[in-house]
Amino acid sequence: MTSFTKVEGLGNDFLLIDHRNQPGRIAELQARAPALCHRRTGVGADGLLVLTAPTSPTARATMIVINHDGSRPEMCGNGLRCVALFLADAPGPLLVDTDAGARTCHVAPLAADRSHGEIEVDMGVALLQGPRTVGDHTFTAVSIGNPHAIAFVGPGEDPERLARQFGPVVERDPQFPARTNVEFARREPDGSLTLWVWERGCGITAACGTGACATVAAAVHHGLVAEDTPIAVQLPGGRLSVRWHDGRVWMTGPARLVYRGALV
Repeated sequence: MTSFTKVEGLGNDFLLIDHRNQPGRIAELQARAPALCHRRTGVGADGLLVLTAPTSPTARATMIVINHDGSRPEMCGNGLRCVALFLADAPGPLLVDTDAGARTCHVAPLAADRSHGEIEVDMGVALLQGPRTVGDHTFTAVSIGNPHAIAFVGPGEDPERLARQFGPVVERDPQFPARTNVEFARREPDGSLTLWVWERGCGITAACGTGACATVAAAVHHGLVAEDTPIAVQLPGGRLSVRWHDGRVWMTGPARLVYRGALV
């Protein structure tokens, strides 16, 4: 039996498996991920979050992300907030190793039962990699430890429709040899961003933390939002607050522990 905790951040949901004392099972979990994450015949999730032993001297754990198709992305912002909540025993900072490097998470005061809380994450450096054109759309390529392609749309355009229609094609375009996450974003009159994300290896999800961070970095680059200002990013599952300053991105949002169970 393998114990797990079902966790979610803005509806982006995962099975969190603590293997800090059981190394060497990542390949097995990658093979099982499609069945475990299936919404009808499995537990149901966007992916797995596997904790292994830390590699940095002061880190609490290493977070390994496995998408529901079994692929292994470098980073997951919503997942990282969930991991920080799972690891936290008190408010304050903690360090988590990831495939994109170590990330500092700041845990706000927790609920009395520690089941939910607000987490701020230093998501690291956002690298703008220039424009990419796929079909009729021009995307800004951004790496925030994992790859993103962001297109900004006009007031009358529907980001959801565009993400569903063009996300699968852009994800696998030859210009992105490791495939890419695909974002369609619309700036609203109040300065917020409405965002839909086609996630690499997952498809449409309720929220994407790294996608929100990459989109704000691209929006600052294009002069659509101000640097060093918290920007509200509205995703299907709710809002994140993202701030970009001098190349680095900070993300704040909720995380929740839903229930615990065991895999056979």
